[in-house]
Amino acid sequence: MKLLFECRPVEHLEASVDYYRTLGLDPVAWPDDDTALLAPPRGEATIVLVRDPAEAALGCGGVYDVGDVDTFFEAHSDLDWLIAPITSSLGRYAVFADRTGTCIRLLDPDPHLGTAAGRATSLYAIAG
Repeated sequence: MKLLFECRPVEHLEASVDYYRTLGLDPVAWPDDDTALLAPPRGEATIVLVRDPAEAALGCGGVYDVGDVDTFFEAHSDLDWLIAPITSSLGRYAVFADRTGTCIRLLDPDPHLGTAAGRATSLYAIAG
């Protein structure tokens, strides 16, 4: 598992993006109206902000690349799956809870994920 970025559920997306700008992070992708990827100047995405009550219920946490979410899901059916693989604005996505109840988010980034500014054409280009 490779850490892609941190997921931070927020209620007010635009205000949160403005706040993180003051900390030196800029939006590098807006996959949909409720999601923003943030990165330092000329850097890789470090945070994804999401305006989603279901994500808020899961809390903050890392988003990991496992190669293929569906294959990982099939190979690890014994895990405590909270969200079976689905297609999201970021790509194939699933969530399981570890033994302590902490959410582990998995993402197979959409290779065609573009940005509003056209600065990147894929999440891998953003997240490395």
